[in-house]
Amino acid sequence: MNLKLAIFDMDGLMFDTERRYCDDTALLFKKNHIPIDMQALYDVIGTSLPIDMKKFNQSSLPDSKLHALMSQVVMDAVDDMCQNGVPVKKGLFRLLNALSAAGIQMAVATSTERSRAERLLRAAGVFPFFSFLVTGAEVAHSKPAPDIFLETCVRGKAEPGEALIFEDSVNGGRAAKAAGIPYIIVPDINPPTADVRESALAVLPSLSDAIPLLSL
Repeated sequence: MNLKLAIFDMDGLMFDTERRYCDDTALLFKKNHIPIDMQALYDVIGTSLPIDMKKFNQSSLPDSKLHALMSQVVMDAVDDMCQNGVPVKKGLFRLLNALSAAGIQMAVATSTERSRAERLLRAAGVFPFFSFLVTGAEVAHSKPAPDIFLETCVRGKAEPGEALIFEDSVNGGRAAKAAGIPYIIVPDINPPTADVRESALAVLPSLSDAIPLLSL
């Protein structure tokens, strides 16, 4: 592989944040006796697509109220992690250092809004590794559409065949496949589906396991 650009998802891939958001949401709703279907939340992990509220909201509260509660959960979690430590996934720094030593450009492609993404990247100490950041709000269609990855290649001046994507989610894997870009899956909450697993370059237990695979 003539690798010129390594593209990283953020939540669930570099940081163990998806689990934090989901767990905090479930805990808050349980404490307030609000019935919800968490699977509807898990189904949109990796995208900026809206939750199917008809399935998710099993309470008498209006959807707008639940959205506000969930947004507050995420904001509170981000504030806490930025102050007390971002949970970094195993092998992240080893892989970033190996790619940097090999002179490979790195970028972040995340569905998370820019200000929150930059806060987490800086707090975790990984922001300097990346040349640039592309968010879901900057493209027409969210993952599993390929837009964000294709835009990242454009900004990084790399052809799809010269890039490699690191993802954790099913939606991210499908977006990578649709973009025609090789990808590696390091699963987080949701295991890869058959289509994502079969098309992946590899499914690995940690990010550092990619180092020998790429001969870094």
